[in-house]
Amino acid sequence: MKKFFLVSLTFLALLGCSSDDYGSTDNGPGDGNPPPAEVISVQLRNDATFGSILTNEDGFSLYFFSLDSTGDSNCTDGCIDAWPIFYVADLTLDNGLDTADFGTITRSDGEMQTTYKGWPLYLFANDGAAGDVNGDGAGDVWYVAKPDYSVMMVQAQLVGRDSGGIETNLTDTYEPGDAQTFYMTDAKGNTLYLFINDTNGVNNFTNDDFSNDAVWPIFEETLQNIPSILDESDFGSIDVFGRQQLTYKGWPLYYFGQDAQRGDNFGVGFPVAGVWPILNPDTEIAPDAGGGNKVYDVTNQGASAYILSGEGLNNAINPDLTLKRGDTYEFNVDAPGHPFIIKSVQSTGTENAYNDGVTNNGEASGTVTFTVPNDAPNTLFYNCEFHSPMTGTLTIID
Repeated sequence: MKKFFLVSLTFLALLGCSSDDYGSTDNGPGDGNPPPAEVISVQLRNDATFGSILTNEDGFSLYFFSLDSTGDSNCTDGCIDAWPIFYVADLTLDNGLDTADFGTITRSDGEMQTTYKGWPLYLFANDGAAGDVNGDGAGDVWYVAKPDYSVMMVQAQLVGRDSGGIETNLTDTYEPGDAQTFYMTDAKGNTLYLFINDTNGVNNFTNDDFSNDAVWPIFEETLQNIPSILDESDFGSIDVFGRQQLTYKGWPLYYFGQDAQRGDNFGVGFPVAGVWPILNPDTEIAPDAGGGNKVYDVTNQGASAYILSGEGLNNAINPDLTLKRGDTYEFNVDAPGHPFIIKSVQSTGTENAYNDGVTNNGEASGTVTFTVPNDAPNTLFYNCEFHSPMTGTLTIID
C-alpha cells in the first residue's frame, strides 16, 4: 500500500498537480467555473427616446425631481410610495460614470439617498419592467436621470437680493410674495438668468475684456440634452468676444456671481427686481435689436414713490433702471402733481435737468421720450420736481 501511494504522488507530479488539488471540493479558480459577475448598482442604458439614461442594477430607470433645487429631497410621506428612494451604500458604476458625480444625503425622514450631480435619485412605482420610462414628465416636475443634461428645470421660491443686500421673497412677476416658480438652471441646479437690456442673440452686458464677468458670468455650455418639457429649437449659441454663450429664445444666458451655492436665485432682485429675470417655457422671445422703443408706464404712490411697470417690471417702487446708449425709452407718465424729470443730479426742482435726447422732460400726465445719446454720462436720475422720495437711478451702458 505504501508503494502504491508513492507511485500515485509521482504520477500526480508528472501531471503538474499536487496532492492538495486531488479530490479538492473548493469551488475556486481551479474548478474551471468563472467568478460571479460584479453587480453594477448604477448602469447606463441607451433608450430609443431619451438616449443615455441612468438605471439601477436591475435596469429600472432613475429620476430627478424638480422641487429638489437645493439638493435636499422634497419627496416625502406619500410621495415616496410613488417615487421610491434610491440608495446604495457601496456604489459600483458602469463605464462612463464618474464617482465624483455621486453622493449621499440624509433625508429629513432620516433615510439615506444617493444623489447624482446633486440631484437625489428615485425610482418610479409605475415602471413595471426594466426599460420603462413612464415617469418622465410627470406633473412637469419629474425627469428621467441622464448624465448629459445641459440645463435642468426646478421649481422653488424666488428670493431676490437687491443692490443694498436686502433679501425679499418674490413671485414669478417679481412682486413680493411667497410662490413656487418654475425656472431653468444648469445641470447641477445653479440658476440661469436673462438681462432685459439684451436683444435677440446680442449680449449687451459683458465688457470686451470680461472685466464685469464675475458679476454676471456668461453661461458657456455646448447644448447636449435637455429636459423633455423644453424644445431644442429654442436654444442657440452666440460668440461673445471669442467665447461661446448659450442662448434660450434668443436671450443670452448668465449666472449671478452672488449665487454662492446650488438653489440660490438672488439675481432676480439685483439691482432691483425684474432686471435679471429667470427663464422657463413661458419666457417671451428676445426682441430684435432696433425692434422698437422700450416702454414704461409710470404712476405714483402718493408723494412717496413712482411706480413703474413694463420691460420686466410690474408695479416696481422707485426702481433703478439700466438704459443703453442709442436706444429709445418711453415713459408714459400718469402722475398728476408729480412732474417726472430726467436729471444729472438726484434732487428736486428743475435745475440740472438732462435734456439731451429727451422730449417732454418734466411731464406729469404725458409721455417723456429719451433717446440715450452716445455721449450720455454713466449715471443719470429720474426725480419728481417736488418730492425727493420719488426718485431712481439710471445706469447708462454701451
